[in-house]
Amino acid sequence: MANIAEILETTPKNINDKYEEYFTQRRRLGLSQVGHKCPRFLWFKHRGYDEPVPDGRTLRLFHLGNILEDVTIKDLNSAGFNVHSGQKSVEFTLDGITLNGSIDGIIEGLVEAPKTPHLFEHKTCSDKKYKELIKKGSYRAWNDGYYWQVQAYMLGLGLTRAAVFVYNKNDSTLYMERIPLDKEATVNKLQDVFSAIKGDMPEGSCPREDWYERRFCNFKEVCKL
Repeated sequence: MANIAEILETTPKNINDKYEEYFTQRRRLGLSQVGHKCPRFLWFKHRGYDEPVPDGRTLRLFHLGNILEDVTIKDLNSAGFNVHSGQKSVEFTLDGITLNGSIDGIIEGLVEAPKTPHLFEHKTCSDKKYKELIKKGSYRAWNDGYYWQVQAYMLGLGLTRAAVFVYNKNDSTLYMERIPLDKEATVNKLQDVFSAIKGDMPEGSCPREDWYERRFCNFKEVCKL
C-alpha cells in the first residue's frame, strides 16, 4: 500500500530538484550588482568565484517573479501604455573590462509624463518587504542596490527617468515610483566599481567575522577578514 505522506513529500522535492538541475548561475559581475556596497564581493563576483546554488524552492520564487513581471507588462500594455525592449542589452567598458546587463524594458505613455520614455524596472516581494518599502518612503531607501541598478541602465541607454514597479506577492498591490537619472553620481559609482575589480583584492565591508551581513554573503567561505 502506498504511503500518502511519502508521495506528498517526494513529489514537491522532485520539482525542486529539477529547478536545481537546470539552474545556470551568472559567473561574472553584471550591472544588476554594481550597487553592492562591498568592494570585495564585487571583486570575487567579477572573477567568477564559486557561489552556493540556491535551493529549488528559492529558484521557484525567482521564476514566479518572472511570471509576475510578464503579468504586469501585459496589464500595462492592456491599459494603453507601451512596454517594449525587454532584455535590451546595456554595456560599459573601461580599461579593457566590460560590465553588461539587460533591462526589463522601456515604458512610454505614463500618465505622470506621457512624452518621456522611462526605463521599466520590475521587482516582486513579500508583504513584509512591501510594507518596509512603504514605511521607508522611497525605492532607494528600501534597497540602495536596486537604485544603482536602474541608474546604470538609464545612463547606458541615455534615458533620464526610470519607472520602478514593485509587486506585492501577497495581495497584488503594485507600487510605482519615478526616479530621475543622477548622471554624475552614477558615473562616479561605476568608476568606483571598475576600480574595485581591476586590481588586487580590495578591503571588504564587514568589520568582523560575526558581522550579520556576512552570514548571507555568497563568498563568506573564501573571504578571510
